[in-house]
Amino acid sequence: MSATGAALPPSRARWDDAEARQAAAAATDPLLGLRAYCSRLLGADPALVLAGGGNTSVKSTWRDAVDGELPVLWVKASGADLARVEPRHFAPVDLARARRLLALDALDDEAMRRELSRLLLDPRAPRPSVETLLHAALPFRFVDHTHADAVLAVLLSRDGRRRAEDLWGEDHVLVPYARPGFALARRAAERWRAAERSGRRPVGLVLLHHGIVTGSDEARDSYRLMLAAVARARRCLAPRVTVPAPRAGAPGPWTERELATLRRAVSELAGRPLVAALDLTPAAAALASHPRLARAVARGPLTPDHVLLTKPTPARIEFPAALERALARFAQAYLRYFERHRGGREIERGDPAPRVVLLPGLGVAAFGESAARAARTLEIARHTHAAALAAEGLGGYRPLPAARLFEVEYWELERDKLRSGPPRPLDGRVALVTGAAGGIGRATVDALLAAGAAVVGLDLVATDRARPDYLGLTGDASRARVLARALAATVRRFGGLDVLVSGVGAFVAGPAIAELAEADWRRALELNATSHFLLLRGAAPLLEAAPGGGAVVVIGSRNVLAPGPGAAAYSASKAALTQLARVAALELAPRGVRVNVLHPDNVFDTGLWSPALLAARAARYGLTIEEYKRRNLLRREVRAADVGALAAALASDLFRVTTGAQIPVDGGSDRVI
Repeated sequence: MSATGAALPPSRARWDDAEARQAAAAATDPLLGLRAYCSRLLGADPALVLAGGGNTSVKSTWRDAVDGELPVLWVKASGADLARVEPRHFAPVDLARARRLLALDALDDEAMRRELSRLLLDPRAPRPSVETLLHAALPFRFVDHTHADAVLAVLLSRDGRRRAEDLWGEDHVLVPYARPGFALARRAAERWRAAERSGRRPVGLVLLHHGIVTGSDEARDSYRLMLAAVARARRCLAPRVTVPAPRAGAPGPWTERELATLRRAVSELAGRPLVAALDLTPAAAALASHPRLARAVARGPLTPDHVLLTKPTPARIEFPAALERALARFAQAYLRYFERHRGGREIERGDPAPRVVLLPGLGVAAFGESAARAARTLEIARHTHAAALAAEGLGGYRPLPAARLFEVEYWELERDKLRSGPPRPLDGRVALVTGAAGGIGRATVDALLAAGAAVVGLDLVATDRARPDYLGLTGDASRARVLARALAATVRRFGGLDVLVSGVGAFVAGPAIAELAEADWRRALELNATSHFLLLRGAAPLLEAAPGGGAVVVIGSRNVLAPGPGAAAYSASKAALTQLARVAALELAPRGVRVNVLHPDNVFDTGLWSPALLAARAARYGLTIEEYKRRNLLRREVRAADVGALAAALASDLFRVTTGAQIPVDGGSDRVI
């Protein structure tokens, strides 16, 4: 299997005239609607654009209350994903002022930051791309800029400049590397003017060590020019480097516990919990074992801005036993890199933890402050590895030198992309919730996600959500093999486990003890007690490996403290669960794992409480339904969201010194108090 043939697939034209007309008609500015449509076509092709990468723009007009019509450059906002971009993700920039900036001799970083803000015609708009001035410099209405894998494989190969001249020199302007922003825009503008003075009519730019740009006054033409330019690179990439055929079967030497330990070690080096994204497919295992790959990617990433997510190089760890030594070597190398290139300047150093780890025989692991960032880093790593091997087939992979990478890694205008708002209580944490489809379980998942956690939900019914920080699993949580699979899936999706919300359960009520069926008794114990024991037993080693310590939240019941007639099976099984949690708190505390219990009561917005049942219970007490819902000391209805919010809080560092607690969530009960 060739790396180029399998990992660098050809791009295909996706343009549809009817869809383009519809997009233009739906937007306030038809040109902007068309721009967003064409951008999504580019973003939908990972061989052209990785998530968050690439830039597009369109030149149009803007109506100002004072100055009337102004020329405007709609440029993609910094960090916006081209695959899902909409007109609202483009920033309106004063085109005339942007072009005047290009006449300056220099523009330092702080001035560039100020000027990008001043260029905005709408102060509510998102921050424009750092490459805004490059788009302003070109004469075309529509401008497309990608970091296509095949193009980069050519540009970063030995003799990449000569190959670029052969492939694109006739109708593209070749621009030597400059840091994105003012320097690159000035250099590109100068080269473009020189080409025009010589009588050439170029259709785009080739940015050495960076990517490719095409333009036209028609969106479809710019898009097609991009595909054609990339196709030239593909034809140059003969399948000269082969990847060993993946071996079916054995997953490699790492257990789930060892993978969780890897995540903890990387997180500790980073100084905060990180989520992992893993590619453990046979193909990834074979690629990570490739004898030339480690040497190639140790030279640097495909594009300089990738360094923000991937660090300059990946780490490589052969076996779990070599984990600490390998990470220590990586950290020492990163510190040397930092000291060598900061040149005595006062710069706040980033953490020395790797963001990509090659695991020969197993696959690739990527790490990020969130599940989305880890997944994006893994995607970049996949493309980097394939393109680097393709470049090796052209004589050798030659990315930018470390000094240039350092410039971008510690450039404030680029580091702005990493700032995604204030920290959340569970950023970087991984949670597993059982009973995730029920009212309390669903609300707990919502609260954990809102607090920043990556979440796995297990229930008998599907709970899928279309987001990178959630994995829905279907299965019977009273079965040991189902729980074992759920724990393994949690580690293989997000790298480990920090938070366990043990919430599965069933209410068996009605008969007195004399009439209670043995099957109902056994089923209540199996689901409300034994299943939690099985889950705790399997999860304990993973929770022990959680960076900063693990947290368990057990969903008990008010019936433990204040049982009622007709609920023997439910009350006894929940009491057994509570005792299990108390013992677990004693046993797991020395391992850094907290275990606390919530005792909810009468949570009415769940499937248990039908309108008919609510009406019957209210009538029994001579109350209205609303009065019955507030039949507690505080006269407040207890909702599933109240339980979920408290479960998420218990999982956070707010309760880092609390274990063995039993907390009622019942509005206040005189029977409990």
